[in-house]
Amino acid sequence: MPPRNPYEKYIKQYQTSNITTATPEKLMILLFDGALQFLQKAKIAIAENNIKDRSENIEGARKIIRELMRTIDLENGNNVAKQLFRLYNKMAMNLIKANVQRDSSKIDEVIQDITNIRWGFQKAIDIKNGIITVEDAMKEMPQTEIQHPAFREDNNDAG
Repeated sequence: MPPRNPYEKYIKQYQTSNITTATPEKLMILLFDGALQFLQKAKIAIAENNIKDRSENIEGARKIIRELMRTIDLENGNNVAKQLFRLYNKMAMNLIKANVQRDSSKIDEVIQDITNIRWGFQKAIDIKNGIITVEDAMKEMPQTEIQHPAFREDNNDAG
C-alpha cells in the first residue's frame, strides 16, 4: 500500500470549499472536468484490461452526464435544449456500449463531445463576464463537424 499523502486532508478541504463556493456556471465546468477525468481513467483501464476500474469510471462519467441531463428544462427550453438533451443521451448510450464492448473509440467520441460542450459553456461564461466578445469567441471556435449527428432532426437513435 502506498504511503498516504500527508496533505490529503487539506486537499479534500480545498476541493470541498471550491465546490461549495462555486457559481452555478463554475459547477457546470467542474462537472465536465470530472466526467473527462473519469473517461481518461476508463481508457487506461480498458488498455490494462482492468474490468473493475473500467466499469467504475465509465459509470462515474455516465452519472455526471445523467446529472447534466437533469439540468435541462425541456418544457420551457428551446430547440437547443432538446438537442443538447439528445446529445447527452447519445453520450450516455455510447458509454454503456463502451463498457460492454470494451471499446475506447466510444469513449473518445464522448470525450470529444464533452470537450466541445465544455468549451462552449466556458466561452458563454467568459462572454457573460465581459472577458471576451461573441465575435472573438466565434474566431476561437474549434473546428468540428458542422452538424453533429445528435443534432439532426432525422436522427432516430439519439433519443
